[in-house]
Amino acid sequence: MVQGPCQLSECTYNVTKACVLNRPVDTCSNRRDPGEAGNKFEEDELDDCIPIPDPVTEGRPSVDLGGAVLASPDETPRLPSSLTMGLEEATSLMTRRHTTMVGILGLPDSGKTACLVSAYLLLAKGGFAGYDFAESATLMAFEQISRGSRHWTEGDEPGQLTTHTEMVDDRQAGFLHFRLRRHKDNRFFDMLMPDLPGEWSKALIDKADSDRFSFLGSASVIWLMVDGRAFASPKTKRYATYRAEMLVERLSAILPTPRPRVILVPSWRDIGEFPADAYESICEAGRGHGMEIALAPIASFSFGDVEPGSGIASLIEKTLNHGRAVPEFWSDHQSPSTRKLICFRSVA
Repeated sequence: MVQGPCQLSECTYNVTKACVLNRPVDTCSNRRDPGEAGNKFEEDELDDCIPIPDPVTEGRPSVDLGGAVLASPDETPRLPSSLTMGLEEATSLMTRRHTTMVGILGLPDSGKTACLVSAYLLLAKGGFAGYDFAESATLMAFEQISRGSRHWTEGDEPGQLTTHTEMVDDRQAGFLHFRLRRHKDNRFFDMLMPDLPGEWSKALIDKADSDRFSFLGSASVIWLMVDGRAFASPKTKRYATYRAEMLVERLSAILPTPRPRVILVPSWRDIGEFPADAYESICEAGRGHGMEIALAPIASFSFGDVEPGSGIASLIEKTLNHGRAVPEFWSDHQSPSTRKLICFRSVA
C-alpha cells in the first residue's frame, strides 16, 4: 500500500527522520493512502469549491515564474517628510486637536527664526520648566533652520546664527509644529508657528499687502517681533518705534474682533532692557485699535552674562495660557433685521 504524508500537524519527520510517536514509519496509521475514497472525495469536493481570495495578496500584482505565482513584495514603509506644514495640513490638524496657532510678524533681522530655533534647542535638552517635549510633525524643518546654530567656535561667534528665511511658495505660509506635555496636569498642547520672511511684514507696512496673512484669522496669539538692537541705540529707537506702531496699525485691519492676544517680543535681551517709553508708545498705538499688548523680551542666543534662550520658556507659557474674550452671540449694536431666526414650515 502506498502511503501519503503524515496527517499530524506536529510531525517533524522531514527534519528529524524519526516519528514523534516512536512508531515504525512504514506502518504508521497517520500516514493515509492518497488513493483512499475518503481522500478522493475530499479532493473532488475541493475542486467544486469557489476559491476564497487571500486577503494578503488579493488586489496586488503577481509574478508568474514558470507556473509558480508569487505575490509582489510589500513596499518599504516611508516616514513622513516632517517638513513645514502647508495651510491645508495645518487646518487639518486644528480640526483634530485643540491647537494654538501663533501668528509671528516682524521686519528682517527681528529674530523670528532665531526664536523658533532657540525654542527647539531648549526643548531638545529639556529646558522648558514645567513642560516636556511630546512630538513634532515638522522635525526635519526644525533641523534645517537650526543647522547654523550648531557649528561655531567659542571666541569667534558668528554675527548671525540662522539663515535668512526664504519661502518655496511666496504666497503661502509654512508652519512649524510641536506638542508639549505640561507636568502639573499631564495636559498636551499643540502649537503651530509660521516661519515667515521679514519681507512679508515690510510689505504689509509699506504697501498694506495683507493677502498672505489671511491665516491670522485663526491665530490665538500674535508675536510682534522687533529687533532689540534698534531700540537700544538712541539714533534708531525713534524710527524703530514708529515702524512697530505702523505694524500694529496694519494688523488692526487684518485681525478679527475680539482681538487675539498680542505679545511684543524684543530680541537681543542680553544687550539691555527694552526701553519703557518705547513700549508705552507701542501699547498706546495698540489700545487705539482695541489691542492690549504684553511684553516678553527674549535672548534667543547669548554670548554674555544672560543665559542663552532666556525668556523663551516664559514666552511659550504666556502663549499657551492666553485669554481671549468670547464674541457676543448677538451684540447690541446689530440691527433688528440681522437678529431674526430662520423659520421652518412643516410640509403635509
